[in-house]
Amino acid sequence: MADPVTWFELPAFDTARAGKFYNEVFDWETLDMGGKSLSVQTTPSDKDANPLKPGAINGDISPLSEGFDKPLIVITVQDIDAKLDMVKKAGGVVVLPRKDIPKMGIAWAIISDTETN
Repeated sequence: MADPVTWFELPAFDTARAGKFYNEVFDWETLDMGGKSLSVQTTPSDKDANPLKPGAINGDISPLSEGFDKPLIVITVQDIDAKLDMVKKAGGVVVLPRKDIPKMGIAWAIISDTETN
């Protein structure tokens, strides 16, 4: 079974302008999360912003910064350490190593593919 895309993050010079663009073009709802970041809901969602439609994802728009100058695609995997090894073996790069978030029971990392995505 393929590892699913479960979230996205878009960098923006002007998050309000970007939010307006995505609302006008794609009818995405954007909600202020503070710090100039917007929660993006691309599909009907529950009170915690979890999509109600299987296969749909939500995301955010945050200020562009050094290290966050390209869109991020979040892919949920069963074994992050194994996937990070696979990234390296396939010619990718681990840009930011594994970070654990104990309160949420998750870990994350940032990788770059062979095309610098």
